[in-house]
Amino acid sequence: MNVPRKTLKDVAEACHYTVNTVSRALRDDPRLPEETRAKIRETAIGLGYIRNSLASTLRSGKSGNVAVIVNDIHNLHFCNMLSIMDAELRRAGYNMMVLCMQLDEKLGEQLIHSAISQSVEGILYFPYHNNPGHIEYMENNHVPFVLLDRWIEGKTTDCARCDDVQGGYLAGSHLAQLGHQRYLFLSGVNQSSSQIDRLEGFRRAMRDHDIPENGIRVVPGETVEAALEEGRLGDLLFPLDYTAIVSFRDEVSYPVMLALNEKHVSVPRDVSIVSFDHLRGEIPYLPRLTSIYADGDNVAVHGVRLLLNRIADPSLPPQVTVLPVKLYDEGTTAAPQ
Repeated sequence: MNVPRKTLKDVAEACHYTVNTVSRALRDDPRLPEETRAKIRETAIGLGYIRNSLASTLRSGKSGNVAVIVNDIHNLHFCNMLSIMDAELRRAGYNMMVLCMQLDEKLGEQLIHSAISQSVEGILYFPYHNNPGHIEYMENNHVPFVLLDRWIEGKTTDCARCDDVQGGYLAGSHLAQLGHQRYLFLSGVNQSSSQIDRLEGFRRAMRDHDIPENGIRVVPGETVEAALEEGRLGDLLFPLDYTAIVSFRDEVSYPVMLALNEKHVSVPRDVSIVSFDHLRGEIPYLPRLTSIYADGDNVAVHGVRLLLNRIADPSLPPQVTVLPVKLYDEGTTAAPQ
């Protein structure tokens, strides 16, 4: 049997106050005596009253909710960031809604529409592909938003990301300085700005260290992701015509290390690896891996700050935060044998 949901009127009748007084007490209005607020809260809890967020939003115009639209919640990099963003938003008095594209770019606009229909006060958006249409959709609906991790070509808008060009350069320079001449570059998805920037920085480092183009084997991101999903990363790693790997993300690098180990290829004795995301910064029990990520507060913290600024003052000029990165050397690189 369905039990009718308790209302403000039910609480008011139970504690002998007006509906208006009950509403103010449950909003913790300081103009009411603490004794009155405490009595009403206790009564509401006893009745099992649950606040009607939709009605409250309609009255105040504020939902207290922020949507985070992410492309892959299986990726530990995003899980770490979601945890940080949730803590930051709660400190600022907001609740976080998580919507996931599941690596399906077509879902992006649908999820933006869903977030806006829930009257969210802002959106933290992780672009999957270089899709300006999604940005225009948020702009046309006048919802505050911040891009995280990546930029969108032709769009100057609020964004918090790492300096991926610098990251690619650091990876290449570190390995070149160790003496490596032959490389395998395991790319990310080609329509990702992070992939574009990291490869650009890496190639710049190769040129600065006089490494010829024929010393670099670049594997497209779509090929890498398909091999990872199908459990055949080993097909991409052999023949062993290189001494160093630069991998787009840690979640590819760890299976790569396992695949090499199965073939009795030692890291870093036989092959050096540099990766990106530094997952061990948040998950210290993971195996050691030399990886590149932000130096200090990460993208999640800065993204929330930018969104709070935008909510507070919609007239601000575009805010772009590009964080410097560092190489966390954890022992998976060495001079070639």
